Amino acid sequence: ASLSCKRVANIRNHLAAAVPSNDQILLLGPPYKVPKDNTLQSLEILSSLRLGDKEDEESMNNGGGGGRNSQESSNDASSQQPQTTQPQQRRILSTTERSGARRLFLFSKQALSENAPDPPPCILGPMDVMLPSEPPGSSPLNMTQSAVASQPLHQALAAYERQFMLYLCQGRVLADAADLRLQACKQCVQEQAVMARALRAAVSNLSDHFNGAARTRSEFTSLFQTKTSSHAMILQRFESTLASLGSIPLHPSLVAIARGSGRIMESLLDTVPVERERAWAQQCQTSHERLLTLFAELDTAFGNLGTPASREEETRQDLVAEDGIQQLSEEVQGDVQGIRDRQAQRLQRLTADHGKVLKIIMDAINAEVEEGKEDEVQKAFTPLRQISNDAKDIVPDMVTDDKLMKELMKKVADSKTEAMKRMKVRLREVSVAQSSIQRVLSSVGVLKAALTQQCDNMVHLEHVAELATSYRDFLSELRRRRAYGQAVTSNSAAMMERLAVMRSDEVKAREKFLRGPGRHLMPPFFEIFVPTLATPPPLFTPQ
Repeated sequence: ASLSCKRVANIRNHLAAAVPSNDQILLLGPPYKVPKDNTLQSLEILSSLRLGDKEDEESMNNGGGGGRNSQESSNDASSQQPQTTQPQQRRILSTTERSGARRLFLFSKQALSENAPDPPPCILGPMDVMLPSEPPGSSPLNMTQSAVASQPLHQALAAYERQFMLYLCQGRVLADAADLRLQACKQCVQEQAVMARALRAAVSNLSDHFNGAARTRSEFTSLFQTKTSSHAMILQRFESTLASLGSIPLHPSLVAIARGSGRIMESLLDTVPVERERAWAQQCQTSHERLLTLFAELDTAFGNLGTPASREEETRQDLVAEDGIQQLSEEVQGDVQGIRDRQAQRLQRLTADHGKVLKIIMDAINAEVEEGKEDEVQKAFTPLRQISNDAKDIVPDMVTDDKLMKELMKKVADSKTEAMKRMKVRLREVSVAQSSIQRVLSSVGVLKAALTQQCDNMVHLEHVAELATSYRDFLSELRRRRAYGQAVTSNSAAMMERLAVMRSDEVKAREKFLRGPGRHLMPPFFEIFVPTLATPPPLFTPQ
């Protein structure tokens, strides 16, 4: 049911009065998701929930008409004005998401279980109405029993009053029943509307999970196919790869180095532990086939979750059910409301007729008693017969409409019974679909871990598959390094020659200084200021 939310410390505990906490499933939205406890305590969320309650109350009360008192008070005014076209009925399920209102729906896990009992049939009341056969109480006429008994005309007048009082009492019972049935029908239709909104919420949440599963399926399928196609190519070409490695000779210098180490290696295949790699390849082949089988099962499981076409068909059926609720709402606000209004108008007329009858009788008796006009009592029978003739069909017509209203009320009740049965089936379908999605996503996680392990295992075989290319790059790398060493040696020799020339020039320059101006310097210049002044330049000896 949709919940009217007040600010409470913990909404889950507050709802435990209806459904135990461990049996609750809550959906908050839109968009409809399972809320966290701290989300339910947010002031913003509580305000949006109150706004949703206000919208639902306005939707329920709109077009429903007032009570019988308001109907009766407006009859005089409406009778003086021309009839105008009634405003278009508001759609009971037309609430959009533009207002920012949110709703919280509560579901029971037990009610969604496979063995949950069918909901009890909906029965609205009152179904049967007991009409009085005798007017209750005493007559309001101011006549004693002796007077009535002594005057046959007075007895006839009293009989008229009692007859109209019986009509009035019967009419009041039928009008009261119409009021109760209208309210019961309106409440029942509103409950069906809430059920439809709850189903919308559940389907919306399922759609989010389905879309998430579809994205996961697409992403994982792309990854899986990329990896497994590469693995399949390596496994399929493994033996031919080994054969091609056997046809690639090792460089003679490498063969010589191997012989110097006591090993005989003449081809590239001799560097590979063939038997161990073959056993590993067989294990990888088995794992690869198992992965393909698991992926096929997973893909089938994804397919069993439903297709957009099947979901569209389910949505179409839900919309048909919602249209049925809307039509039922219009029928209640039209036919049932109309019957209730007619019953109220007839009751008003019976009340007025009873008042007229009382006035006619009292005026006639008073004229006889006070003025001695005995013929006034006789004259009173003419308007009384006229009023009686005019009113004789009112109660039968009310009884006829009462039967029709009872049929309409049963129709509303039967509609809710069928809606509850369909709701149980649909929610069970949603629950099963949710569980299936969770199982499939769990399988994706398991298969993703297995694929990761397979990728790690295939690394060894990738080494074998890429060995020929790596060997060519190895030889190229050795040639590059040899060229680098030769370039370094050549440049180093040229640099050493250049440094030797520079040192020779430096020695000559120092000797020239020492034999010239330097010979006039005092000893402190050689001993204290620049101790290396008379030494030759150092030799460059690279490590």
